[in-house]
Amino acid sequence: MKKRLLGSLEVKAIISVIILLAIIFGFNDGSNEFIFSDWVSNLILIIFVVALVILVNVLGSKLATKYYGTEIKIKVWNSQKFKQATTFTKKIMLIYTTPILNILVALISNGKIYLSSVMSFDYEKEVMGRKFPYITYFNVGMVVFFGLLFNLVLMWIFKLLSFEPGLKISFWFILFSLIPFSELPGARLLTGSITLYVFSLVFFLANIILLQAINSFFALMASIFFSVIVASLYVFFFRYNSK
Repeated sequence: MKKRLLGSLEVKAIISVIILLAIIFGFNDGSNEFIFSDWVSNLILIIFVVALVILVNVLGSKLATKYYGTEIKIKVWNSQKFKQATTFTKKIMLIYTTPILNILVALISNGKIYLSSVMSFDYEKEVMGRKFPYITYFNVGMVVFFGLLFNLVLMWIFKLLSFEPGLKISFWFILFSLIPFSELPGARLLTGSITLYVFSLVFFLANIILLQAINSFFALMASIFFSVIVASLYVFFFRYNSK
């Protein structure tokens, strides 16, 4: 029997992530005057765009794990730790490492700060049928890289369509996914390889920033050039010369 791409718990987690991000991105519709019908219309649009961004990221990550012969389980960032906290005090202390922080920041900033880091994943460390039975941290880092790469391709499509909501959500999602904190994707990248993280950081940041000003092809070429240069300099000065 073939395994399903997404388990039931993953589906629930993805729906939760979509709802959380829809609140973060849709809380403030950008209008000077609050009109409920317009706000709801904007929120519905945001839900669809967020769902597309998340599903594209999951697809890229899942295809990468299939290549490495392992599996990942999508989850809400630190949701399990929050559930396992036995006292109210412990739950309060965990707020800064759960999506509750993201929602609070959105509310306090009146929807002007988009902390979009609400999704993470677990992975199976032991892989059957491979020459090397254990998945490496580098492999996990590459899973994150390909998930974000799929998001970047989607962002290029939004750019071609001049679809501003898609560009904005993709920009902030990729940006905060690179933060190396807790069990967020950026931390998986950094743990996998500092060189990979440096390359990915420059590559994605250059792309999403340059994409605002120039076309996708030149943004891609420039970001590859900058990321290779910076990663090479890191290896030369911090890895090679330190030996």
